Amino acid sequence: MKKRILRAASMTLALSLLVGIWCSGNRFSVIKVSAAEETAPEETEEVSAEDESVGFADSVDIASQVHYVAKPRVVRQAQQVSLRLTDQSRKGDFSVVLDDKDRSFAVAWSSVKLSFAADSPFTRLYIKVERACEWTVTLPDGTEIECGKTGFIHEVTELGQAVTSFDMNLPKGVRLCDVYAFTDGQFPSWVQLWEPPCEKADLLVMPTHADDEYLWFGGTLPYYAGELGYQVQVVYLTNHYNNTQRCHEQLNSLWTVGVRHYPVIGDFVDVLETRDDMSAAYRIFGGRDKVLAFQVEVLRRFSPKVIVAHAVDGEYGHCAHRINVATMRKALTMTNDATAYPESAEKYGTCEVQKCYMHLWKKNKVTVSWGDMPLKRFDDATALDMAKKGFECNISQLDYVLRVHDYGPYDCRQFGLVYTTVGNDTEGVNDFFENVV
Repeated sequence: MKKRILRAASMTLALSLLVGIWCSGNRFSVIKVSAAEETAPEETEEVSAEDESVGFADSVDIASQVHYVAKPRVVRQAQQVSLRLTDQSRKGDFSVVLDDKDRSFAVAWSSVKLSFAADSPFTRLYIKVERACEWTVTLPDGTEIECGKTGFIHEVTELGQAVTSFDMNLPKGVRLCDVYAFTDGQFPSWVQLWEPPCEKADLLVMPTHADDEYLWFGGTLPYYAGELGYQVQVVYLTNHYNNTQRCHEQLNSLWTVGVRHYPVIGDFVDVLETRDDMSAAYRIFGGRDKVLAFQVEVLRRFSPKVIVAHAVDGEYGHCAHRINVATMRKALTMTNDATAYPESAEKYGTCEVQKCYMHLWKKNKVTVSWGDMPLKRFDDATALDMAKKGFECNISQLDYVLRVHDYGPYDCRQFGLVYTTVGNDTEGVNDFFENVV
């Protein structure tokens, strides 16, 4: 009887240890510890969870009471390597060491070919360019790597080998804004490893300009993208291609609040004339039909379950905001009709959105208390805290009076359900995804 009890206890311990080892990841360390001796580990070995030779009998030696205990895997961190740059387009010797104090949006080199060197080897590059384009990186052995095919202006390039120098060939007239070199290992959190736009989105957030997503929509992005990990796609109506700094701030802010799918940015230019004159704004945007076609295509492409959009009056009356929300509302009634803008229907198919919320809408009101929502992903900072942090990444906009507020006439907590195919919300639930299937 005593032997049966001991054997059962050993089997239970073995199973528990196996579960712990399996859950620790695909690679882990195993330490043999004698049950009869509470001493330091005698042996450590690397094994793979996918190795079929590691089974129950291999994990616990019941007869000798030797147990295998999972040891946390140590993740190797990538090391940043300091680069020197030479601009080949200039006459005479010219070089600069790119270190932290020199990195700013003012560091923008315009050249067809740039050469870089370092004192220690590196295997990866993190590159920022002023606008989407394709370029090449040439390694010392002649290997040529094509870059920029993603359309991202912040991109990581894997070199496939350790080198101490490389050449970068840019299209004429395109400026390199920044470049960082790294060894193998886990990147620091500020390196942006963007994923392509969503195939299909749970949530489609539709600001007009970079910073609108925080000013008016509050903690929507840090909560649904950062904390809950939903498939969240951000689509900006206008672009800031006439302001290189703002393009980089736009990406920095999204990355800060947990968005990982690269944003879609419309072809409609952001200029002052689009703020106060509706007819001028439509004319600059190429006409109402062009904007409406864009909105219908966006909805069909991402087939979102839920949309979050501007106030009907454009918050403080901004005409581009008003155009954005008006054409979006019209598009909602057209996405399921294949005869409406048939090109996008043929490309993406038709769709039907389940819910659409608008900022400050007076009916079917929802109050989302972002300031009362601590987020584990962000060390218990609230969704409101993170919205403010995201907004503050838009450094070029901080001289203006607007800020993220959960009170007052532009209260970022206040929304209304303007469109639904799944029924109205329950009072007090205050969740954009209530009733969504």
